[in-house]
Amino acid sequence: MIVLGVISWVVGIGLLCWVFFTLVSIVVPIMAGLMAFFWAYHTGAGLASVFLGVMAGSLVLWLFRTGLTASRQPLARLGIMLAFCVPAVIAGYFAALGVAQMGIVSLVWQHVLAVIGAGAVGAASFVRLMPKSSHDDGTFLYRHE
Repeated sequence: MIVLGVISWVVGIGLLCWVFFTLVSIVVPIMAGLMAFFWAYHTGAGLASVFLGVMAGSLVLWLFRTGLTASRQPLARLGIMLAFCVPAVIAGYFAALGVAQMGIVSLVWQHVLAVIGAGAVGAASFVRLMPKSSHDDGTFLYRHE
């Protein structure tokens, strides 16, 4: 019985970390959806506020991806990527710092692990925003004409 408890605890913590990492890596659409949800909920929309929040978050993510695929300027693409990835890096840093403070005593190692977590979240948000199709005419941020 104790072994089953330990296994379920490890699986539960792993699933929570996976969900948290997924949500932090797309923090901009999540926050847009949450802001729309709370606004609609406080105006009395009821259950329709959930639909509005999901639609707002999806719209923001679609706008980012459309802006990246439609833009032909490398600086515009870099700006769009920074607008998406920098908030995710900041959220990833503080999320990893909070987790590290629960189990690590040394302040130096807490911040080292927080920087590693921020890098992982930033890389994940960059990969999530990249278009799914392959580009034969150049790299992702720069197209050869």
